[in-house]
Amino acid sequence: MNETRNQARVEQESVPVTQEELEEIARYSRRRLTAEEVYTFPLVLCDNDLDRDYECFTDEALEKLAGLFCGKTGIFDHDPRGEKQTARIYRCRVETEEGRLNHRGEPYKALRAWAYMVRTAANADLILEIEGGIKKEVSVGCAVAGSYCSVCGADRRENPCGHHPGKKYGGVLCYTLLDNPTDAYEWSFVAVPAQPAAGVTKSRSVRRALCLTPERALAEMEKGELHLDAVSAAGLRRHIALLERQSEEAGRYRRSLCEEIRRSALLAQPELEPALLEKGMTALSVGELETLGQLMRRQAERRFAPTVQTAPPPKDPGNDNSPFCI
Repeated sequence: MNETRNQARVEQESVPVTQEELEEIARYSRRRLTAEEVYTFPLVLCDNDLDRDYECFTDEALEKLAGLFCGKTGIFDHDPRGEKQTARIYRCRVETEEGRLNHRGEPYKALRAWAYMVRTAANADLILEIEGGIKKEVSVGCAVAGSYCSVCGADRRENPCGHHPGKKYGGVLCYTLLDNPTDAYEWSFVAVPAQPAAGVTKSRSVRRALCLTPERALAEMEKGELHLDAVSAAGLRRHIALLERQSEEAGRYRRSLCEEIRRSALLAQPELEPALLEKGMTALSVGELETLGQLMRRQAERRFAPTVQTAPPPKDPGNDNSPFCI
């Protein structure tokens, strides 16, 4: 499961709150609010065009995200603390812009949302900054199950193909298609946009998680610094359990190799200092320990080669006068 952070823009459009909107907002408020109590604003969350990471959502993904983002909270800089909550999306839908095409030559589609805030003295400055175009870009976080190469169609997570987004292969631009979203986390006011049309920056938490040790990724997830959906979190825990088991098995195998080398060294090179042997084995890899073990074993076998007690003593090749015996 991939997690995607995708930035969008707040649209500069201020219109009076309608009764229909108040009914939609009432689904998320504990009491019915009046038009004077709320401030609403539209924003574009994401679209089906390429962003600066050479990734884009499919049309089907946008439609599914429209349902997932309804009711999601707006925060600042992806800080999940409760006091950072500022607004909530109450309406979300996919819109087609007539006469505009995306990079694939298909009709341009964008996921448009409407959010509301309760007017208070604390957020008066924020509302003014939104109206003035200062607070404009917002980043959205969601999880997608499909991440496909545009050149060969391979799932980049399950079957990495080696095609690099942004490069051309046979004149065809390579990019990543994001499909089958499974969850929408939040949207956040940020500073830097990265998607050209929607003012979006995208950062994949899964990419960042792959750069961390599994233990560190799990710790960040538990602290809320790394957001993964339930399926991805379960997969991460299974992966950590597998790594722990493999590490334990590798440790047992290494210890058995070292013990075999100690026994062979006592026979092959009894004059070798045990401390020196231990120090040397510590610095060796498993493959090098296997080679050393084979060498010590052969030396021990040559030194203590089995002999038959009734066999005659070996002949001295220097005193062999058999050709002259009558």
